[in-house]
Amino acid sequence: MLTNVYCLPGTMCDERLWGYTQQALGESIILKHVSIPMEETIETIVDALAMVLPEHPINLLGFSMGGYLACAFAMKYPERVNGLIVVSNTATSLLDSERQQREIALNWVAKQGYGGIPKKKAIMMLGQVNKAREELVECIQLMDKRLGGAVFIQQLKSSLVRPNLLPRLEKTTFPLCFAIGRDDGLLSTAVLNKMKDSECFNTHVVDECGHMLPMEQPTWLAELIERFFKEN
Repeated sequence: MLTNVYCLPGTMCDERLWGYTQQALGESIILKHVSIPMEETIETIVDALAMVLPEHPINLLGFSMGGYLACAFAMKYPERVNGLIVVSNTATSLLDSERQQREIALNWVAKQGYGGIPKKKAIMMLGQVNKAREELVECIQLMDKRLGGAVFIQQLKSSLVRPNLLPRLEKTTFPLCFAIGRDDGLLSTAVLNKMKDSECFNTHVVDECGHMLPMEQPTWLAELIERFFKEN
């Protein structure tokens, strides 16, 4: 039987984000890309998602910013979630360093215009063993270029303020798991250690992987997706 998984992407990512993992999955599970709505706050994005996602319980997966949005959606509409995988996100507030970088980027774009993600920044998002993989770097840059400056500004502004959802997620009744790259420099090590020690969270960490887990470790993620949604 065909299984659909509705997938929310990260900042400046389009459907190409899922291509490597979809190839590893084959045809029994379909990753259905859901674009992030062009809204001004997390709350209004969630309301917009409620209009486009099916009303019946769905298999949900979110990557990075999409992981946070998927958690926010699941908190507001738990009856519409069959199970949730959160990839490269811990459903917490932004690190102070990351928020400062985003504010600097927004100020720069306001003055200079948007020139796309620099190659150096794209490389930084990958784990050490994947930094030399030109096809991954190019894909990150191409996704960014396609979405452009207006989407960049909207996605950064709308996600600057994001409450810590972990305390509420501890009380969820739907199946939930987290998938994290060991070399992901965008996530708090302290938060990850707390999550791994907690009985409330099913947290999986994969080696040789930075932030772009669906592209860096697609076979590992495909196996997790198959296992998780088969069991739930």
